[in-house]
Amino acid sequence: MKKVILLLTITFLITSCQNNEPIMNKNVGEILSGNNKGSTYSIGSMEHAQLALDFSNAFVNQDWDFVNEENYQKTVFFYPEKGLDKLEFDLPSLIELAKSMHEPYDSITRNVYDVIPLTPSYDQNLTVVMFPFTETRYRKDGEIEKYRFFERHYIKDGKIAGVRKWSQEE
Repeated sequence: MKKVILLLTITFLITSCQNNEPIMNKNVGEILSGNNKGSTYSIGSMEHAQLALDFSNAFVNQDWDFVNEENYQKTVFFYPEKGLDKLEFDLPSLIELAKSMHEPYDSITRNVYDVIPLTPSYDQNLTVVMFPFTETRYRKDGEIEKYRFFERHYIKDGKIAGVRKWSQEE
């Protein structure tokens, strides 16, 4: 009898602890302004989150081979941290931009705090990957610059389509 009660108790605990509701389709946020006002977000793909992190690592490590049509759309947009203008680049121009951003530095390091992929309800083929990080830039003249950044990477149809960047000097 004790074995039957123990077995029933274990079965009850296991079945009551299961979450049968899928998290991927839950609304986890809402767009409050702009053309898509009222649209919602659901949790996006960690595969897309990893692609955005790989892009970040490729930039820091100057891995220009990563910038290819397997990982990127044919043209990519970029909103730099200073200024509101949208810039668009083909892949060779994007590589040249990244190289010019590295020019004054011996090296750059990043410490990413967390990553959050979200899929907007208005476009199920888009994932917006957000992550904050600190960046330390070691200038060739010996000066060290420290920044806090927040980026939103736009992954469309499994490829990087663009980046929006915000910064705060430390």
